[in-house]
Amino acid sequence: MAIIKKNIWFIFYVLLFIATVLFFILCYGTWNNSYTKYQTSQENIVELIANTTHSLFNTYERLSDILGKALLENNLHNIHIHVEPLLNNPEMVALGITNPEGDFIYATSDKDPTNIPNLLKLPETHDSFVQALSSEGMVFGRTYFSPPLQKWGMPIRKTIRKTIRNKAGEPQFVITTVLKHTSTFDALFNTLKHRHHLNLSIIRDRDLYYQYHSNGQQDYEKVYSTPFPSQTMEKLFTSIFDIYSLTPKELKENELLVSFLYEQEEEGYYLASLKYNHTYHLWTLSQTPLPVIIKDFMQKTVIYLLIFLSIGSIFFYLFRIIARAEEERRNELLEQATHDQLTFLPNRYYLNQYIHQWIYKEALPFSIIYVDMDHFKTVNDSFGHHYGDYVLVQIAKRLNAIMPEGSLAIRYGGDEFVLIVSLIHRNELLAFASKLIDTLSEPYLINQLHFNLGASVGIACYPEHGHNLDMLLRASDIAMYESKKIKNSAHIFVSEMQEGFLKNVTIEQELRKAINNNELFMVYQPQINDEGYFYGAEALIRWNSPSLGNVPPNHFIPLAEASGLMPKIGRLIIEMVCEDINEIHHKLQRPFHVSINISVRQFMDPRFLEHMLNVFEKTQAQYLHITLEVTENLFIEDLQYILPLLHKIRAMGIEISMDDFGTGYSSLSMLRQLPINELKIDKSFVDAIAYDITSAKMVQNIITIGKNLNMHVLAEGVETKEQKEILSTFGCDRFQGYYFSKPLLKEDLLHFLQSQTFTCKD
Repeated sequence: MAIIKKNIWFIFYVLLFIATVLFFILCYGTWNNSYTKYQTSQENIVELIANTTHSLFNTYERLSDILGKALLENNLHNIHIHVEPLLNNPEMVALGITNPEGDFIYATSDKDPTNIPNLLKLPETHDSFVQALSSEGMVFGRTYFSPPLQKWGMPIRKTIRKTIRNKAGEPQFVITTVLKHTSTFDALFNTLKHRHHLNLSIIRDRDLYYQYHSNGQQDYEKVYSTPFPSQTMEKLFTSIFDIYSLTPKELKENELLVSFLYEQEEEGYYLASLKYNHTYHLWTLSQTPLPVIIKDFMQKTVIYLLIFLSIGSIFFYLFRIIARAEEERRNELLEQATHDQLTFLPNRYYLNQYIHQWIYKEALPFSIIYVDMDHFKTVNDSFGHHYGDYVLVQIAKRLNAIMPEGSLAIRYGGDEFVLIVSLIHRNELLAFASKLIDTLSEPYLINQLHFNLGASVGIACYPEHGHNLDMLLRASDIAMYESKKIKNSAHIFVSEMQEGFLKNVTIEQELRKAINNNELFMVYQPQINDEGYFYGAEALIRWNSPSLGNVPPNHFIPLAEASGLMPKIGRLIIEMVCEDINEIHHKLQRPFHVSINISVRQFMDPRFLEHMLNVFEKTQAQYLHITLEVTENLFIEDLQYILPLLHKIRAMGIEISMDDFGTGYSSLSMLRQLPINELKIDKSFVDAIAYDITSAKMVQNIITIGKNLNMHVLAEGVETKEQKEILSTFGCDRFQGYYFSKPLLKEDLLHFLQSQTFTCKD
């Protein structure tokens, strides 16, 4: 069944085979029918001719007996009186009476019988006359042409004897009757069907001379002067014996009618039917050339063949229509299976199926370029997937426009594309990658909206970086992730990248275990206000792995973001911070501010706010003293989604701080829209504030901006007294750094608070 479903032509070939077998069976049956028809017809003709001639000759023999008896009674006087009634028979040519010595006593053909030659002295009549003298029955003479009568006739002789004591005595005279054989037999033969190709012969047994031959009129002299070939007669008897196991003697005694095929050396095969007349010692032979039967068979077969071919052609045409439809459907399904239906680029399945066209023994070197679009998720999340689809279509068009000749662009999945190019030199690859990044980074205009994306590119070369597709994709993927670190860049794979990749894979695997094994914990770095009092603390996550040791946050946080673990870790941070701070509140009986870092991934989680409020309620945390720290990058992801959420959070009394301000892409107009309470100056500016005028002016400008927008300003990374004094001079409100305290465990933070004077005043 699988073969039938796979190829409709299989069904056609099966039907064609069956039809061909049936056609040959039909042909075989037609041949048998044709052969049997001719054989039956020929046997009927032989039977008819044999019976008719027997009756005819028997009639003339009776007439001869009657005439002979009358002549004996009248002692041969007044012969003409007895003969004249017989001459009214149109089939009779002449009648003659001879004495036993062969001399004519009477002849209808000549008034003077003595003019007619003696029958014993003529070669043509001698044998038959002698036989007639010795025979009790009628004897046939050779068919001959009578010059006086100008006709061909067939003589039959009957010896008339006196009966002595019921026994035949000596011959008294011989009656010879000459019959019109052409009219007698031809008239009978012409009444037969299927006679046109039939050769009918009546042959004397004793010398094989023809008494009648249906084709004799073509050359009577030749036909009737030459006996039937004895070699041919022997062939007939041999064929009969081979088929029926009958001898000539058995054929004669039983007067059997037999039909058979035999071959004449020069004339080919014949279908023959043969019967013997024991009374008159005559063979009735009918022959039909085998080509005549074959022709009749072929005429019918040609009709069947035309019908067969017509029906076959119709079926072939129908199956071809079906096959073409199946082929189109198969190609369509193959196209759907191997091509992306959105961009019409080949897909991952196509790459796996046809990579052998690139990777094979003695294949030329080539390169695989792995492209991942930066910030594409923002388009889908902010404006819907239909906008993302429009962008993907434009990306595909741009790729097709810049692809080198003989290259292949594949949509590998999501916003990832794989390019196979024949470029192999480093400079060429980096130049093409740069052009690729520039092309894909141009703004995308969709329904009057502009989207700015980037592209991170990883490159692997065959066979240098792998001998199969998996190795090449892994190498290009590793190189692409290296490019992801700085965005909009391209890297060619080197072995050192794989070491870093494997290390990151190990860290990610261990991080998944760490979440379940409670290996993550929180530390808190105090924040001091401008009056030198304790204001609050920033909650920071730490990880001490049993197998990896102490893993810095700047190592595992980016991996958590990339692997999708950050929302889960973020929920865990909120739970641990609320539990810790609630415990400290109960012990101190004094609240204080706690800053919690919220990642972009957490904010994009639809259940983020619901989970946070549930934790607040469960731990009885006073969220009026909670500050959520967000980065500037959050606002370039999806401002239309983030802004309403921030307003909702702010309305609950939860404060919002913009972390790492100055390192991102915020604009003053954006800051005016945001419900932000606090700006945090990034440590990179604070580090150089004492000796770098540019950094000092940048910090001063940030503080001024914050003041103008009624925001508090916090500087992080304060490590020296000089930095603290400069920041105070600029008007900074709050400070955080090692100058005041390192990040502390929960117990250490409690001890720190118990030994210090602090306030929660703003």
